Amino acid sequence: MNRRLVTFGIMTVLAGNIATRLDAAEPPPAAAASAVDDATRKQAEQKAERIALGLKLADADKRAKVKGIAAEWLGTMLSWHKEHDPQLAQLWSQWNKARSVVPKDEFPGEVIAHQIDDVYASLKPAYEDYIQRLSAELSAEQIDAIKENWSRSPGMNRTYNAYLEIVPDLGETDKEVIKARMLLAREAAMLTDADKEIVAIYKRHKVKVEQYVGTLEWAKLHRAFGERAKKQAAKKK
Repeated sequence: MNRRLVTFGIMTVLAGNIATRLDAAEPPPAAAASAVDDATRKQAEQKAERIALGLKLADADKRAKVKGIAAEWLGTMLSWHKEHDPQLAQLWSQWNKARSVVPKDEFPGEVIAHQIDDVYASLKPAYEDYIQRLSAELSAEQIDAIKENWSRSPGMNRTYNAYLEIVPDLGETDKEVIKARMLLAREAAMLTDADKEIVAIYKRHKVKVEQYVGTLEWAKLHRAFGERAKKQAAKKK
């Protein structure tokens, strides 16, 4: 057989394979960014404006830069949710059903929660890039403020401080464990703008805290906390 023909044939096959792989490859970041429609872009810019204004930055250039970084991330995040929200809604529904069984068993719900984590895995690189870019412009305290404001209510600090009231005799190690868990909740909540989902994300992590302090008779302590709150409210009237 003619060696030149064989070589030509091999090169043709290889070229075809390479072309196929290139066609199937994911679009570059610029192409992905262009997928953000005008309505989503406008919504992202409005939310980014609120983030930038909330920091009360005196430097107008820095404020504009922070707004631009936030708008790019929010556009990506909101577009991502348009594609993945049906799947997430189904998984959260399954999570709620799994947790409603009697007697209570959190394990099936946690299995589904990990499936939710798997869905969000494709969004995390863009989020990490967002935080990295913000870190070049803002202090750690300012980024912390952005994260805290994003989770609104329940919010990390609000929830953590409530635990300190509910269980007043916690040791320092216990406080660190609970705070670390609440920080995980806040990070997870950064990947969505849906109030209902933010509450569900916090609930997932609050379940872990309640299991942790279960030996302190959680239900009894929570009832006592509620009674104290009622008495304080009555005094203010």
